[in-house]
Amino acid sequence: MKNIIKYTVSLFCLITFIVNANAEISFKTNVPGNKESIAYKSAQKFADEARKASNGEINIKVFDSSALGDQVSSIQSMIAGTLDMATVETPITTIDSALGATALPYIFISRDHIEKALSGKAGDWIQKRLNSKGLVVLAYLEGGFRHITNNKRPIVTPADLKGVKMRTPGSKLRILTFNTYGANASPLPFKELYTALSTKTFDGQENPIIWVKSQKFYEVQQYLSLTGHVYTVTYLLMSKTKYDKLSSKDKEILQKAGQLAKDYSIKLGIEADSKVADFLKSKGMKVNQANAKSFVDASRPVWDEWVSKEKDGKELIKLIEDSK
Repeated sequence: MKNIIKYTVSLFCLITFIVNANAEISFKTNVPGNKESIAYKSAQKFADEARKASNGEINIKVFDSSALGDQVSSIQSMIAGTLDMATVETPITTIDSALGATALPYIFISRDHIEKALSGKAGDWIQKRLNSKGLVVLAYLEGGFRHITNNKRPIVTPADLKGVKMRTPGSKLRILTFNTYGANASPLPFKELYTALSTKTFDGQENPIIWVKSQKFYEVQQYLSLTGHVYTVTYLLMSKTKYDKLSSKDKEILQKAGQLAKDYSIKLGIEADSKVADFLKSKGMKVNQANAKSFVDASRPVWDEWVSKEKDGKELIKLIEDSK
């Protein structure tokens, strides 16, 4: 009888070990863009790499077009532990306004500068700040340099924005930037933007040009002006509550997959910069190069006002500028 009990217990332990060893870990990731966006493609790359490295044990389903909520609600849900992962861009400032430093106009001068900053001390500083809010950065993905589209006129200098109704993300800094340039700026959730442009609620918007293609803004916008006024950092984030429950091995897999996704996103961004403008021209958009110096000069009051209110942001600005 004792032998039977021992055998039964041993068999149960073996079965439990096998089940746990092959247990599937499933996560959901929310992305604002559609399946043609860099964010979605990069998040899918992340999912594919994590699955491959874990021999199929880590499965990540990527939801496009804000299917699980807008970016602000994604942040809140990750902090609460009800959403696993999401990509977040400008709305990250809704939980830490100091991170607006990365979105100061012309703070980044090149992709090389961006890489040095975010893979170095500036990136570490941001990671610590977000950890304290309940979020973990798995990667800093390519968001792209932002440019202006509108239906009024080509934008060569900030003076050309006078009276233009501009949609911005929900960022006080971005609204300040465009109002300083002379536009009439106000925020709107991204998923509502196409309709707002088509109904002329807004005259224009500003985003990386890959979004102009993927969201078909070329159908409702006449002019594309290459300003490169802001580089968008796309944060691939995970709920710290969920992350802390993972094994060291699984954490390492996600971090490595995040780095591969970052590299892939940069590749997509560079390709987009070289090809998308020609595509948009073929769709009838009129494309012009803006006078960058005039925008840089007009941005100084934005920096001065923002820095006067964001004491913590000064430290991040220094870390970014020291990375040049």
